[in-house]
Amino acid sequence: MANFFADNFSQCAALAVFLLAMCPMIESKIAIPFALSSVLWGDYTLSPLVAFVVAFAGSMLPSIFIILLARFIKNRTSGFVHDKFTTFVSKHYQNRLENVSSKSSILRKCMAVATFVAVPLPLTGTYAGSIISGFTNLKIWQCFLSVLIGELVSCGVILALCLLFENSAFYVLLASVCLLLVFLLANFVVTLVSKIKKKRDVNSSFKD
Repeated sequence: MANFFADNFSQCAALAVFLLAMCPMIESKIAIPFALSSVLWGDYTLSPLVAFVVAFAGSMLPSIFIILLARFIKNRTSGFVHDKFTTFVSKHYQNRLENVSSKSSILRKCMAVATFVAVPLPLTGTYAGSIISGFTNLKIWQCFLSVLIGELVSCGVILALCLLFENSAFYVLLASVCLLLVFLLANFVVTLVSKIKKKRDVNSSFKD
């Protein structure tokens, strides 16, 4: 496995990590252990500092665009994209959005967003934090700063886990990938069951 990555990506390891960190749900949670895994990279494994910086930069790059897009859609009152996007937000992040919006001060709202982003789980991260903050009444720079602080903490936590013991980065990577796959499978099952139930309800209403 190390030979595969070393032979094909050794000259662009940092770029591979940067692009991986830009992917939604993957972000730095998987990009950092991927970059630090000597099992995968062998002698071309990135240093902890380089892995941290590259993964952080890659995960943060889409944030400002997502915040601006969310704010733009939020300010619209109708339209296909608006309806689809707000439905997505309501389905996945409504509780978190209400929790952030209920805070009494700007500082508490920023802290709530940062805390949400800082937890390295599939439903958290820069994408989710940017969407949520973009739908609040925080200013654009406050949204971005909150996500940035949260992502710094998240990257620090992941990096610390990867440095605990020899080859721990590989096990953190495996755990992160497995957690992501479990989440995607669970989400697929829930969505499928929901559609089947909805279809049955529609058929039952027609029979009645």
